[in-house]
Amino acid sequence: MTHIVAGVFDDEAQATAAAHELRGAGFDAGDLDQFTLGPPGRHDALPTGGDQLADSKAGEGDAGAVKGAAVGTAIGAVVGLAATPVVGPLGVAGGAAVGAYAGSLAGAVQKMGDDTPAPQPRPAGVMVAVNTDTDDDQELAVDLLHDHGARMIERADGAWRNGKWADFDPVSTPNVIESHVAGSAERRDATKM
Repeated sequence: MTHIVAGVFDDEAQATAAAHELRGAGFDAGDLDQFTLGPPGRHDALPTGGDQLADSKAGEGDAGAVKGAAVGTAIGAVVGLAATPVVGPLGVAGGAAVGAYAGSLAGAVQKMGDDTPAPQPRPAGVMVAVNTDTDDDQELAVDLLHDHGARMIERADGAWRNGKWADFDPVSTPNVIESHVAGSAERRDATKM
């Protein structure tokens, strides 16, 4: 395994300029890899296309829907029972049905909308990956990628063969050390990740 620092750029020109700067700073051509990343969800890792079987937040929705339907049915039946003198005996069935529908929807949304943030996927763009040997190399690579406008910078341990990040997986969760999202920036110490 080797230590890799990688940055994602908006376009080929930015990425190539960063790679030239890294070469000028002493990194060998065999320690640099540059390639295009497709947008999240479009990596064709599955036979049917795409790269995810389902939204990661959808897993608990069915349990929430069942629980919500049960509660909604009970509440709707009580409301329907109270409305029986006005609408007749169908009020109980109608109230239960409306309650079940509303409860199942509310239960599913509540379970799927938890506060746990989804992992940050890699954005589409051009990636420059750097095979680094030391903490100083990692820090230098992060600084140069940042200075050339990388939208996201990550650190990884991986296999480096013949000048390429051999085991790169575009759908794996990146270990982000710097990210620029909608005008804000977050940066972490590259050597402590």
